[in-house]
Amino acid sequence: MNKKKIYIVTGGFSGIGLAICGDLLHNNHQVISIGKTQKKVLNLKQKFKKYKKNFDPIICNLENESEIKDLKKYLNKKYVKIDGLVNNAGINPSRNNILKTSLNDWNKTLNVNLTGVFLLTKYVLPNLKNNSSIVNISSVAAKGMKNRISYSTSKAGLIGFTKSLAIDFAKRKIRVNCLLPGYVKTNLVKNYLRNLSVNEKKELVEKHALNQLGEPQDISEIVNFLLSEKSKWITGSIINIDGGYLLNTQKLR
Repeated sequence: MNKKKIYIVTGGFSGIGLAICGDLLHNNHQVISIGKTQKKVLNLKQKFKKYKKNFDPIICNLENESEIKDLKKYLNKKYVKIDGLVNNAGINPSRNNILKTSLNDWNKTLNVNLTGVFLLTKYVLPNLKNNSSIVNISSVAAKGMKNRISYSTSKAGLIGFTKSLAIDFAKRKIRVNCLLPGYVKTNLVKNYLRNLSVNEKKELVEKHALNQLGEPQDISEIVNFLLSEKSKWITGSIINIDGGYLLNTQKLR
């Protein structure tokens, strides 16, 4: 059995984050799952009731520094030391080019996807043990994507953030890595697919070299590996988990 560790997962109430939480709980770890929708908490507690002693869902708005400071106080009081952090929370409110992107959508996207990651990591880092791990969830959109100016910018920022953080905290043996998922069958993607025609859906799937979309579990398994000591010699890495989507980027130009 794995040695019990304590992990924080943002965006842990649904999609990829939910899968990550489930796998960590299954492996007997303590999971602090951060989300922003109170009505989901009861359902999550029911879903993970067999792990109730290890599952700690917390409401925190990552756009709000004062709420993150309150979370920090809670962590100091209840947990003190943390073994790993998964920055998974993200939003994509605007699928537009720069001319059609409002300043509000731009700011909101960067506030959650980049500034929120900066703030949470800043406040959690003092609680991270030496030889711990941070995993940032970016996106293939970080490489540039049509009509995703704010989202692509925010996810590209995570690449530089990851590399800088990996350098700055290497002496403490804190590993920092970044994943670039392709299209994964989360509720967000499923809702997007509903608005596409049959041909558009087919084209989207075919943009992945393996000709299929990903499952949340595909991402979770790599995250669990990067959190574990099995990845003790991996840091500052940007890892594509995209079914070959980025192999086919020339077709998108």
